[in-house]
Amino acid sequence: MGKKMWFGRNKLRAERHAGQREGQRARQPRPVLRAGQPGQALPTVQAQLAWLAVLLLAWEGVSRLGLVNPLIVPPLSAVLRRLATGLWGGTLFLQWLQSVSLVIAGLLVGSLIGLALATADYFLPRIRPAITLLNSVLHPLPGVAILPVVLSIAGLGLPAVSIVILHAIVWSAYLSFIAGFRSIAPELLDIARNLGAGRSQILYHVLLPSIGPQLAAGLRIGWSRGWRALISAEMIFSAIGSLGGLGWYLFERRSFMDITGVYAGIVLMILTGFLIESVVFRHWLPGQAGTD
Repeated sequence: MGKKMWFGRNKLRAERHAGQREGQRARQPRPVLRAGQPGQALPTVQAQLAWLAVLLLAWEGVSRLGLVNPLIVPPLSAVLRRLATGLWGGTLFLQWLQSVSLVIAGLLVGSLIGLALATADYFLPRIRPAITLLNSVLHPLPGVAILPVVLSIAGLGLPAVSIVILHAIVWSAYLSFIAGFRSIAPELLDIARNLGAGRSQILYHVLLPSIGPQLAAGLRIGWSRGWRALISAEMIFSAIGSLGGLGWYLFERRSFMDITGVYAGIVLMILTGFLIESVVFRHWLPGQAGTD
């Protein structure tokens, strides 16, 4: 009887001490995440803008001090003046708008094609090897490498550029979608099947709502790949439409040895990428908001 009472008192004392330790841990502040630790937040837009200002000032200073040949690296102020003149007094704004519109349209269509491939891969095991084979063959293939084939099929113009953009976007979108589908807990799928959900219901109510981070990553990768592919295609295919795009602007400036104009086009491409990354992907896409 005495032993039972002794063990009971020790057990209660141990449970009391364990509860006190847990309470102390809960009251302790969480450690601040530092660089290199998992789960760290993305850099703020303000910090990126500060570093951008430093780089731009360094560019202006290096050119003004004569550390580089101004014919090769013109001052930033001259580049900005040329950029403003082209945007407000020339055709550069319309060329930029055409290029951005083509990439956005290609991103939407390419993402839908990638979703269709990922859905077929997930629900149709028989054709999964064929889709995996196509991805393994075509995904590493640069868009520039298929230009001769595209030229022979579609000729010069918008259809050829559209094929190159879609090739750059589809496979990254497919990989992002299928990675998101395969990361979903099997218990959720079992519950949906037990409730009588079909494939379409599982897709719309279980799979798609659960892949926000993968969707955002796929769109970011697709945007960057499509943007690079478009600029390359415009420089090679020459003008598209009556004005041509931003790549054609760069090609024209280089042909006329207008180095300042070339830098103005490059700065416009950099600013476009920065705005897309900092505004659209960081604040509007699922899994990216709140990182500031």
